[in-house]
Amino acid sequence: MEVSLFKHTVAPGQGVGFLATSEAGFALLEPLKPLAQAWLRANVSNEATWNGDSVVIEMRYFPALADAIIAAGFSFERNALPN
Repeated sequence: MEVSLFKHTVAPGQGVGFLATSEAGFALLEPLKPLAQAWLRANVSNEATWNGDSVVIEMRYFPALADAIIAAGFSFERNALPN
């Protein structure tokens, strides 16, 4: 997953779809474009926890969601991925 995810990252400001960061054991996934936001809202549960425009997910669920995002043709901002 980590190698695949890195292949789908771009430098900040280069048309990236999502910004993923981590805080206190959770991943924060922020859509940076309207299309990315629409995709995220359509593909996460109505019970998801939101912090502003970011969805908050447990780190154990991040790889599956990241794979789905990549499969949908989106990319992530490099240097901001959860560790």
